[in-house]
Amino acid sequence: MIKLFNRSQKVSANVEKRRRWPWLVGAAALLAVGGGAGAWAVHYSDHALPGTSVAGQDVSGMTQSEIAKLVSSKASATKVSISGAVNRQASLSELGVKVDAAATAKAALSPNASIMNRFTAPFTSNNSVSVVSTSSSIKIDEYIAKILPPGSNAPVNASVTFNEEETTFEVVSGKDGQSLSPKEIEQAATSAAAQLSSTSVKVAYVNTAPTITYTKAKAAADKANTIVKNDVTITDPDGDTYTADTETKAAWIKVGPSTDGKNLAVTVDKEAVTKWVNKQASAAQVTLVEGERNVYSDGKVATVVVEAKDGKDVQNASTVSEQLLTSLNSGKVYAGKFEYKTTKAEWKERTIANGAEKLVYPAAEGEKWIDVNLSNATVTAYEGATVVHGPVGMVPGAPGTETVTGTYHVYLKYAAQDMGCTAGWDYCSKDVPWVTYFTGSYALHGAPWRNSFGWSGEGGSHGCVNMPVSEAKWVYDWAPVGTTVVSHY
Repeated sequence: MIKLFNRSQKVSANVEKRRRWPWLVGAAALLAVGGGAGAWAVHYSDHALPGTSVAGQDVSGMTQSEIAKLVSSKASATKVSISGAVNRQASLSELGVKVDAAATAKAALSPNASIMNRFTAPFTSNNSVSVVSTSSSIKIDEYIAKILPPGSNAPVNASVTFNEEETTFEVVSGKDGQSLSPKEIEQAATSAAAQLSSTSVKVAYVNTAPTITYTKAKAAADKANTIVKNDVTITDPDGDTYTADTETKAAWIKVGPSTDGKNLAVTVDKEAVTKWVNKQASAAQVTLVEGERNVYSDGKVATVVVEAKDGKDVQNASTVSEQLLTSLNSGKVYAGKFEYKTTKAEWKERTIANGAEKLVYPAAEGEKWIDVNLSNATVTAYEGATVVHGPVGMVPGAPGTETVTGTYHVYLKYAAQDMGCTAGWDYCSKDVPWVTYFTGSYALHGAPWRNSFGWSGEGGSHGCVNMPVSEAKWVYDWAPVGTTVVSHY
């Protein structure tokens, strides 16, 4: 039971006549002047006609924007005072009532479209315009839930949750309780919006059953389980398949209040589904790889360094996403297919010397390179596949300071250099001759302190390739910066 306290506005016939009199005088004055009729018609093409009111408020002569501003201001100031079981004051927006000031103002000026109306307005009845507004029962329920005191015996709606162990959606039962009547509060809010005037309502606790019952929740859980149980598989052109497991599909399902708040709605998260499809499309794609191979001068392939691989890009991920969403929402199994756009891989070919494919480095015809063989402790100089010097005995790094392995290039040369002899090094060798660096601090150089070469192990170097002085000079003179050095076992 509610009791509304609103201000009513009553205008007597005499008062109404007196209010019209200035407009009649004004109309007569305008018509008496040359062109007055035209001026009147133009003025009231975008101003509210005489006798126009909104929620009892006279808006005659106001523009549409002025009326909208007035309505918006009054709506913001309108409150609903709630007393009885609880004491609160709520704005219209808190109670889910939206006043459309623009639509209301537009309605106030709708008669102006007729020129005849502009001339007859001073002599006709009032144009009382209703406030355009909408209400939301969900917002009312949310507001009531918010203002109920802590510990109150409020009703609890049945809900749906996902049991990860059982991999199924289950119902959580609700319970009866006590709450406030949403109907009374909504009526008060709607009335206040119609009058653009604050009002009050007295409420009491009433026994209330949950809006969402076990039966409604069970129907939602059943629908969600149907979606999850249906297989989802995508196949790419190479025959690989991508399948969504139960947990993945369950994460796509959202169970929550329907628009009117009276049921549970089961929806599929479009963003989550699209993200999953895109992830599978990414996994299905094949990265383009440019092939590398060594060929002889006649074009015949000697060796393949890197196998060429065509690039394959999934072209229809968005279409697959839309199809999958449709199947999920329809409770159907989905079996989709990715489509590829193929980019043909190309080969990068390097012409090598005949016989070079059998060596550790496939050199081009006439290309200088140095073979550092750590297995037999030798250094050999090549031009293409032809030995031009060596093999020459050397001493590589000792255990713990082994010589690096890999393919490098000469980058720095010194006729003589002090090695070590600085902080961080535990040795110092002065005036080391014919130094040819190929990576970092690793170099081929002369070792005048040694009297034997061609061996490795304890007593070896700190990592450099120690050579007889004359042999180190030969390498220094023969190998320009950029020469390939291959160190290997």
